[in-house]
Amino acid sequence: MRKRRTRQHQIEDLSYNFVEKQVLLAFHIFRRYSLRDYSYDGTISTFNEKGEAEAGMMFVQVKATEKPWFSKRNGGFSLSLSKRDIELWLDESYPVIVVLYDAQNDVGYYVELHSYFRKNRIALQNINKEKTIFIKRENLFSPCCKANEKSQK
Repeated sequence: MRKRRTRQHQIEDLSYNFVEKQVLLAFHIFRRYSLRDYSYDGTISTFNEKGEAEAGMMFVQVKATEKPWFSKRNGGFSLSLSKRDIELWLDESYPVIVVLYDAQNDVGYYVELHSYFRKNRIALQNINKEKTIFIKRENLFSPCCKANEKSQK
């Protein structure tokens, strides 16, 4: 039996394409890691209104699904993250953005993790193996979203 390209493979490729397009439309650069990296999918480098390179970068992790589950109770799209990844991301000196890609609607939602954990007062030592976070519907990943602005830890 031959190897098959699955819908999940297609969704994953579409998610990277979506993120890169939104970043390019904002006049920034998305550098996707060509080799499998087990914590990040790429970085964003930004430029000011004059087109001059800005210092720093943002790490990006893309999570793709056919249709994300929205929790009315928690007011956001549910996303489970492993403690191992969270530990690395929160220890990072640059912002770390997770983009949840909804393949059915070709839309993405983002969360900047340092801010999310600080705002929600989530302590790493209180996480067992996974932590479910909730990304607000208003956090659209688009050329004008806050994720495309530099945020500080």
